[in-house]
Amino acid sequence: MNKKRAAGVLATVVAVFILAACASETVLETSAPQTTDEPTAVPTPTPTPTPIPYEDFAGAMVPPANPERLAQLTNLLSLVPENFSSTIFLDMEFLRSNDTLVSLISPEILGMDRALPSIAAGLVDSIAVATDFQTLSVISPFQSNYAIGDILRLAGGFGLQLGGDGPTTYEGHDVWRINALGTVLAMATADESTGVAASGQGLSAEEVRAVVEGSIDAFDGWSSALLDTAGLADLLGDVPSGFAGVVLSECETLPLFTDMQGLPGCTGVVVTADILSGDLVVFHSLIGFTGQDEAASVMQRAIEALEDLSSSHDFEDLGVRQEDGNLRVRVIVNVSKSTEVFRLFSPNS
Repeated sequence: MNKKRAAGVLATVVAVFILAACASETVLETSAPQTTDEPTAVPTPTPTPTPIPYEDFAGAMVPPANPERLAQLTNLLSLVPENFSSTIFLDMEFLRSNDTLVSLISPEILGMDRALPSIAAGLVDSIAVATDFQTLSVISPFQSNYAIGDILRLAGGFGLQLGGDGPTTYEGHDVWRINALGTVLAMATADESTGVAASGQGLSAEEVRAVVEGSIDAFDGWSSALLDTAGLADLLGDVPSGFAGVVLSECETLPLFTDMQGLPGCTGVVVTADILSGDLVVFHSLIGFTGQDEAASVMQRAIEALEDLSSSHDFEDLGVRQEDGNLRVRVIVNVSKSTEVFRLFSPNS
């Protein structure tokens, strides 16, 4: 058997959209006329400057995604078919190296550990969770240095049972049928470092296998993937890499937009979260639109919605700006608030 790596994790939806940073103060300048014994001209009042919302952020340089980390994430998300309109991902290797974050953000805390015993989450380097709300099916692409067969053998001691005599083959990929404490799953290898697990509410073993095969078809290019949505891959490449994030092709599924009565022209959303010094977490987001006019029409409503959230969720800083047909948002919060904010911007369907 070739050295196939990785492990899977299944889940129902959870996770993150978020955004942020920087509001600036404007000092008003006024002049008072001086009186003398003789008449003097009254100086022309200095016009009050128009405040620029989030002025510091308006000119801030925001780096794009790290090319190596972007390639790894793109490979992971290429297992998400187009009908799965939202995906959440976690860099488990990074989280395990940070004592503060690992106690606040984990698959268990976010409800992403329901597909396999918790030992599996400890063996993966990165995971994603995507849900098709129409079929109630869930897939979990993952990357790991461990072969899937090794992971399943380790998990066997936790009640995981393999069906049949081992894996069968689909289009050159090994596929396992699994019963995890009464939950029917399927797991397949994509390449040497990547695999995918699948399950679904009320789905039979055959239907779950079809879900995982659909994921493999997207990975191999036989069917459309989520990242094939127009403009979505470009958004993903234009935000800084982080330890967690969300990719959406349906903008309205974010709680941020619940009360905005639609988002005309919105094409997709990408959010990433990264750690800053001083026990802070920064959330970067790009919201794509079909054109500049559509983005401009939503900007003020987005600012108002975020300012309401800022007061109730203790944002340390917040910034919003328009970049051609996109809105860029940056939110900074104390690390203790990171899970709360991550959930706040998770898909709400």
